[in-house]
Amino acid sequence: MRSQGLLFLLLTLLGLATHVLAESPPGDGLVPVIDAQTDHQGSIVDRMAFLVEHEQPLSFDDVQSLIRRNPAVLQKPESSVLTRGINSEAVWVVANVINSTNDTIVRRVSVGTGWLEHVDFFLLADNRLLQHFVAGDRIALNERSLAKRLPSADYSFPPGKTRLLVRVETADPMKLPLYFSSIASSHNQEQAQTAFYSFVYGLMFALSAYTLMLFVSLRQRRYLYYSLYTGTFVAMTASYNGIGMVLLWPEAVVWQQWAPPLLMLCFASSGLAFATNFLRTKLNRPRLHRVIQVLCISYFVLFGICFALNEQGPALRLAFLIVPVFSVLMLYMGVSSWMSGNESARYFMLGTLASAVGATITALTVTGTISYTQVGYYAVDIGMVVDAMLLMLALADLVRKNVDARVIAERTAQVDLLTGLNNRRGFLPVAQSLWSLVTRNHRNICVAMIDIDNFKSINDRYGHAAGDRILKKIASELDRSRRHGDLLARWGGEEFTLLLPETDQAEAHKVAERYRRSVEQLVINDHGKVIQCTISVGVASRHSEHVTLEHAIATADQRLYQAKVQGRNQVCIGSTSDEPKRRSPPPEKSS
Repeated sequence: MRSQGLLFLLLTLLGLATHVLAESPPGDGLVPVIDAQTDHQGSIVDRMAFLVEHEQPLSFDDVQSLIRRNPAVLQKPESSVLTRGINSEAVWVVANVINSTNDTIVRRVSVGTGWLEHVDFFLLADNRLLQHFVAGDRIALNERSLAKRLPSADYSFPPGKTRLLVRVETADPMKLPLYFSSIASSHNQEQAQTAFYSFVYGLMFALSAYTLMLFVSLRQRRYLYYSLYTGTFVAMTASYNGIGMVLLWPEAVVWQQWAPPLLMLCFASSGLAFATNFLRTKLNRPRLHRVIQVLCISYFVLFGICFALNEQGPALRLAFLIVPVFSVLMLYMGVSSWMSGNESARYFMLGTLASAVGATITALTVTGTISYTQVGYYAVDIGMVVDAMLLMLALADLVRKNVDARVIAERTAQVDLLTGLNNRRGFLPVAQSLWSLVTRNHRNICVAMIDIDNFKSINDRYGHAAGDRILKKIASELDRSRRHGDLLARWGGEEFTLLLPETDQAEAHKVAERYRRSVEQLVINDHGKVIQCTISVGVASRHSEHVTLEHAIATADQRLYQAKVQGRNQVCIGSTSDEPKRRSPPPEKSS
C-alpha cells in the first residue's frame, strides 16, 4: 500500500513537471525575472541578460527566436552598468517582468545615459508585441515616444508575465545603466540631477560671463580664452547628457551626433589657449608653444576629415584621445611655470590637476575601462568646478597684482621722486576737495607759495647734485614743520605750495613765519661745505565764497613775487578779494 502511494505521488509530480515544461517556451527559464512590484532605486542591468548583434541588425522576433533556439546566447552582465566602448555593436537587454497582483502596475523603464543614438523598448506577452517605445539622439525630441532628456518608457504592466526587450545602438561610448522604478522615484532622481547640473552650469556660466566682462574692460585675451574654456565646458557636457537636445536644439539631430566630439576639441583647445597665454609660454617656452599650436590645428584637421567622410566613430576616438593629452600638457605647463617662479601658477596647477583627474576618471568610466560608479561618471563635472574656482583665484591674484601695480604707478606719478612730497598732480585733486568742503561749510582756508631764495646761484656755485641734496633737506624741514592736516607739495623747481585748512589770515602768517625761521636756522653740511638758505613766502586767504582754488594760488603767487621784490626772506600776506595779476609759475622740474 505504501509502495502504491509513493508511486502515485511520483507520477503526479512528473505530470505537473511535464505540464509546466510544455507551457514554457524553450530557454525561457534562463531569462532573468524582475518583480514589477519592486521600486528599484538603482540600475538593474546586473539582474537582466544581454546579447550583442554581430553582423546584421536583429528584430525583436529574431531575438526571441535566438533565445528559444539557443538560450546560451544570453550573457550575464558583470556589473549594474553595461559598458561596451566606442562604436561598439548594438546590444539587446532582456528580462521577464512578473506582476503577481491582480492590478496593473505602472513603471518607468529608463536608460541613464543621454548620448545614446537609438534606443528601442519592446514590451511583449505570448510572443505578441504589446507596445514599442523609441528614443535616442537620432530622433528629434518631439518624435520620441516620451519627449524626455533620457530614453524612457512608461508602461502599465498587466498581471502575469511581460517580456521586456531593450535595444541600444550608438557610435558613442556604450554605457547602459537601466532603471526600473515608479514614476515618482524617477522624477525624484531627475530633480536631483537637475539640481546638480543647475549648480555646475550656473557656476560655470557666471564665471564665463564675469571673465568675458573682464576681457571687454581690460582687453586682455587671457580672460577671453578663460570665458571660452568655461563656456565650451558647459556646451560640451550639455551636448552629451541630453540637456542641449532638450533646451537648445531639439530638432537638430545631425548637430547632436557631431556636437560632443567637436565641443570636446573646442574645450581642450580653449583650455590650452588660456594656459599658454596665462603662463606666457610663447615667451618662456617657445618650442612648447609651437607644439601645442600644431597639435590643436592637427586635431581640428583630422576632425574635419572624419566629418567629411561621415565617420563618427573615429571622430569620437580622436576626441577622447585628446583628453589625456590635454591633461598631461596642462599639468606640465603648470608645474614647469610654478617651478620657474610664477606664483599664480600654483592655483593653475592645482586646478588643472583636479580637472585632469576628473576628466580622466570620467573618460575611463564611460569607455568601460574602469568599473562604473556615480562618482566616476560625474568626476569631470566635480573636477571642473574645483578647477574653475582655483583658476578664478589665479585670475583674481593676477588682477590684484595688476591693481597694486597700477596703484603704485599712479601714486608714483603723484609724488615728486626727489623730495618724496606730493607733486602738483598729486596736490591739486586733494586740495580742490578740501577747498570745496571748507567753502560749503563757510570756514577759513589759506594758501601759501614758498620759494627758495637765490637757488640758481646755489646750483651754479655748488653744482646741481648739491642743489638736489639741499632741495631735499629743505623739503624735509618744511614737511617736519607742517601741521597735521596741512597739505604740502613741491610745485615746481625750487617752489613749494602749502594748503592751510581751518586757518585764518593771522594764523596763516604765524605758520608761514615759523616755516621761514626754520629754514633760516637750518644749517646744511654738504660734503664739508656749510650752506645756509632762506625762503620767501606768499600767503593768500579766502575772503569770498566765490573765490576758487586757482584764484587763491594765483594771489599767493603774486604775494610771493612781492616778497622777492622787497628783499626776500620774508612773508607777504594778501586776500583774494581782488583779482591779482598772476605771475606764471615756473615749470615743474627735478632740480
